Amino acid sequence: MTELPRFQTTTMVESHFGFRESPFGVTPDPRFFYNHPLYSEGLAVLVHGIESKKGFMLVTGEVGTGKTILLRRLMRHLEERVQFVFVSNSHLTSYGLTELVVQNLGLAQKEKSRLDMIQELNNYLIEALRAGRTVTLLVDEAQKLSDEALEGLCDLSNLETDEEKLLQIVLVGQPEIMAKLNKSSLRRIKQRIAVHHRLYALQTPAEVDQYIRHRLQIVGYEGPEIFGKEAVEAVWHYSGGTPRLINILCDNTLTVGSASGKKKVSPYLIMKAAGGLMLEQGSETAKPAGGDIGLFKPKPASARISSKRSDPNGHADGARSGNSIIPLRDSERIALSRIATKGPAVSVQFFDRLNRAATEAMGPMARRIVVDQISALGESSQAFPQAKLAELILRVSGEILNETMRSRFQKVMVDEIATLKMM
Repeated sequence: MTELPRFQTTTMVESHFGFRESPFGVTPDPRFFYNHPLYSEGLAVLVHGIESKKGFMLVTGEVGTGKTILLRRLMRHLEERVQFVFVSNSHLTSYGLTELVVQNLGLAQKEKSRLDMIQELNNYLIEALRAGRTVTLLVDEAQKLSDEALEGLCDLSNLETDEEKLLQIVLVGQPEIMAKLNKSSLRRIKQRIAVHHRLYALQTPAEVDQYIRHRLQIVGYEGPEIFGKEAVEAVWHYSGGTPRLINILCDNTLTVGSASGKKKVSPYLIMKAAGGLMLEQGSETAKPAGGDIGLFKPKPASARISSKRSDPNGHADGARSGNSIIPLRDSERIALSRIATKGPAVSVQFFDRLNRAATEAMGPMARRIVVDQISALGESSQAFPQAKLAELILRVSGEILNETMRSRFQKVMVDEIATLKMM
């Protein structure tokens, strides 16, 4: 496979952090292939299937789980002994798909019938076999193919000798393709699938950490740690372990960090970037038990954060200069202002309940945000006065953009403070 030269200029982010190039690009560059068991197993399965002439293979996975980069890595790995035809145009008829294959092989010189094209393709494949070459068709976004086009692929898979398949076909698509292949009208193609590999999102924060380190290593980064443990957990929370979302989220976070002169990413920066990207929760989490396709356990919803806020009380946000909390509705402010009370310092147990409620509403960065808001009020959690509780709840509530989660948080805290007043 011919590799085109890369013409690059150093961006602000790359210059700030000392990268040779962007570590979190969204293009499927095979150099960034992550050698995790899930992906290396997929590569090994496809290599074996092609080299042993299995005929029909299938790779499925949710959006952004690394299907295309797996194909690119496969092409790079076998480029010296396998001739690949890569198809990503899913809006093709059976005729159009066949025509595209023969054109990519340099066979179509004039308009021909589909039968003539298949015969010409068959002759070409026999010659390739004699020359020791393997021809493989890779079909990306296969879930979008029409039933007619899938039937046409079945016809191409019938090209064979007595001993082996002449054309290797790899279908790659989202899990919806399984529903298509379960149709009785497509049972011919389903029965021909000799290999099926399923890709999942990364399963734990530790795997996300390794993935981020891998990408940084590829671009030659050898400096101090950029993504600490809490930052990685925040990336995990908002991306659900989906590689594409990890890349987009990390790239945006590094942009924000470089603009503010920061060399290390904080959970708050990730939360801010996630809000700008409208990421409320991961798209896919742990692998279903028993490998059952299509059963996903959603993560708890997490709040987004806005990059533009104004403090309804006119207070400066000392913890994050230039970013104050969002305004609340008048009804919310009035309800919370009524619960102001006088009394002794707030107990540690109360702050434990406050942190739990905030974490449920906005994710793993909640504790840090609560500490920041306490500090912005000029207090500490060890001696926080009850008279400032309403103000604290207002400020923490302002960080929760999801109205349902914000209302739930406020109700819980109103009940908690009411309990304090009765004691």
